[in-house]
Amino acid sequence: MSDDNTQDGAEPSPASGGSQPVAWAVFGPDGHCVGTYESQAHAQIVIEEASCDGMAYEPLYRQPGPALSGDERLAVEWASVIAREQSQVALHKTLRSLLERLG
Repeated sequence: MSDDNTQDGAEPSPASGGSQPVAWAVFGPDGHCVGTYESQAHAQIVIEEASCDGMAYEPLYRQPGPALSGDERLAVEWASVIAREQSQVALHKTLRSLLERLG
């Protein structure tokens, strides 16, 4: 559980998307979270002071918020319809793809 992907040159995990951790979770030997801490160093100190085998820490990442508001989404949908009506097939497909990717 202590795989740290924040080292220089290390490839970020797919889950992090290259973002930096906002906190660190410390887990006990049974896998349950025993606390969260603002820095990796603090998480390491907690583990060292606990003197308990099997403890580990993991970075925690902020969940991204919605990329588009409802009004923005509606505007992209509208532009997609207009593009299709104007025979702008590539633009229509691009806008539809964007909407699908954003969920």
